[in-house]
Formats: sequence, C-alpha cells, structure tokens
Amino acid sequence: MTTIRQKLARGVVATAVVAGTLAVGAPVFAAKAGDKCELKQVYSIAKVGTSYIRCEIVPGTSLHASDPKKKAQFKWKSLTGKTADLQWQMASAKGANIRIDGSSTVAPLATVAAKYFESATKSISGKKGVKVAVGISGTGGGFEKFCRGETDISNASRAIKSSEAAICQKNGISFTEIPIANDGLALVVNKNNPVSCMTMAEVKKMWAASSSAPTKWSDINSSWPSTPLKLFGAGTDSGTFDAFGDLSTVGGKDKLRKDVSTSEDDNVTVRGVNGDTGGVGYFGLSYAIENADKVKTLKLDKGAGCVEPTVATVQGGTYPMSRPLFIYPKNDSLLSNPAVGAFVNFFASNVKQISEDAVFVPLTDSQIKAMSGALLRIAALPKKKP
Repeated sequence: MTTIRQKLARGVVATAVVAGTLAVGAPVFAAKAGDKCELKQVYSIAKVGTSYIRCEIVPGTSLHASDPKKKAQFKWKSLTGKTADLQWQMASAKGANIRIDGSSTVAPLATVAAKYFESATKSISGKKGVKVAVGISGTGGGFEKFCRGETDISNASRAIKSSEAAICQKNGISFTEIPIANDGLALVVNKNNPVSCMTMAEVKKMWAASSSAPTKWSDINSSWPSTPLKLFGAGTDSGTFDAFGDLSTVGGKDKLRKDVSTSEDDNVTVRGVNGDTGGVGYFGLSYAIENADKVKTLKLDKGAGCVEPTVATVQGGTYPMSRPLFIYPKNDSLLSNPAVGAFVNFFASNVKQISEDAVFVPLTDSQIKAMSGALLRIAALPKKKP
C-alpha cells in the first residue's frame, strides 16, 4: 500500500527547482543511522560519507502519548535516492528570512514546520540557517498583509475570497493555494455542564442573531439547566470566525449574534469557558484536544446521531463542523527567495509527521493529490531573469 509520504515524494521531487542548491560541503559528523538523537535535533540532516541521515521520531512513538512506553523517541535514519537529495537541497537554504502571517488555527502547524525547517538548515549552515517568523493576524488580517506584499506566505483556515484575490491581483501579487491539513471546529463547554451533545438546529438557535436569542441554556432545550449563557468566540478577522458562521449552519458570519466575547487568541476562550459554568465557545479541534483538561468538547448531531470531533470523524467528513487548512505562498517570493520554496517543499514533503506533531488531521488522498498538483504548478513557474 502506498504511504502518504511516498505519494508526497512523487509530487515534491518535481519541485526541487525552487528548493535551493546543494551545499558544497558538510560539517564533520560522528553519528550514524540507528543512533539516538533528541527532540531539539528533529529534522536535522547530515552527510555521512556519500549518504545522508536525518533525526526523526521513531514510528509507533508520539509527542502526545500518555502511555510512557509510547513516549516519543528519536533516531538518526538513513535517507536514500531522490528523497535524500531533495531533503538535502531543502536543508541547504541559508541566511534568509521568511515572513508568515495569518490564521491563528494554522499558526501552530506552521510553527512546528518552521521549527523543524530551521533545525534542518542550521544543521548544515550553522548560524546562517533560515529564520522563519510566524505571525497571527487572523486569516482575513493575514490576507490583507499578504496582498500588500508584506509577507511571503499567508496561513488560512479557509480558501481565499474572490474579493481578497482581486486585491492581490490589483497589487500584482500572484500566489499558489496549497491544502496542508484538516481541522474540525469544536464546540466546548464548562466541565460542569451536563450537556454532552447538541443538534445542529440547537447550535443554530444558540448562535444566530435574533431578537429572541436565548439567554439561558434552558431556552434552547427545556431539559437543560437554566444556567445563563456566556458565549465566547473567535475575533472577526479570524478564518475561524468566518468558518463558524458557515459550519454552525447559522448562514454566515453576518448572521452570528453580536453579544459574544471575541478574541483572536483562543486562550481567552479557554479561560472564559473554564471560568463560567454557562460558558460555551469554539475553536479548532487541535486546541480542544490540547485543552481537554480545562473544557469539555460537545458531540454534534446533524441528523444521524451524535458524533464526537476526532481525527477520524473530521477526515471522514462525518463530523458536522470540519474544514481544510491552507498555506498561500507568494509566487514572487518563491522565485526571488530560494528559502521560501525550500520551506514550502519541506512542509509538504513532511506534512504527515508535522500534522501529527502539531495535533492536526492529516490530508486525505484527494487532498494530497491537490497538494501535489499545486507543487507541480510552482515548479512550472517562469524563472526570473537575473
């Protein structure tokens, strides 16, 4: 059976043209394949003789394992053939800066990718490794910066809008859309709330703007407690806000009720829901998993029974509030700054492990095909004359 990594490799090999050039030499290195390495060395790469090795997590272990026997372990692994050449090329990027901004949901994913990429480049180039700055302005705010030419890559928890693309086009900013992972929007409540599942009709009733909008939990369902509602949500510049307006079946962000405590920082929602018995909020599945000790995640029912938000239900599309995540590299940056192309290729070729480490849902087979197609389009971009 073809693995996700093998499928990625086929699409990524063709994009080596934007991944930088081979380093001439390599530092003296004593480790060999099979030796242990550490988390801080993950994705560091070295040339040993005529072959390459890279520090990787041991299959079957996890950064998030609660079982001590499955706690993350790391070893140097041999890289072979075209995969080895490509990874070495990407790690050879040096002395450059990459500016990323946008979705707060995608930020943790991009940050993990940035950390691993910086580790790889520093392992070859020393202090001249690539610096990757990841900002959080929300999807909408990120696209504003991107279309003004202020960033190299925009993170997005939704596809770019036609109005945003028009601004980019007006400013001469061309880009490539790349699906990078999946996420589910989790509805969370206070740990002491007895409610465990909501129908999508109840979700709509709770969040839709209305002169008779519920103020107590019992206003939504008479069997629920009469505890006052306290709603928390994403800031209006966030793609999460846009997505929730659609995925909640309210009918769009403009129809969401306004008496909600909003913030671009999901930590604010966690603290609010955790500190109020009637609190309810929403954010990405990865953040819900990370904060399971502070808030309770609700199951959702769109007509076929209550479905818990999990990796399987989000990837399979059975969970009602799920969505794809994207990165948008600027084509000019890909061509003028080899490090940007190297980072995009590194991200794509290692996306499965990066997604797992950042607690996101990996791409489906059809999404991998779309990502590979996007990378091939990048490789075909007309080269700039010096």
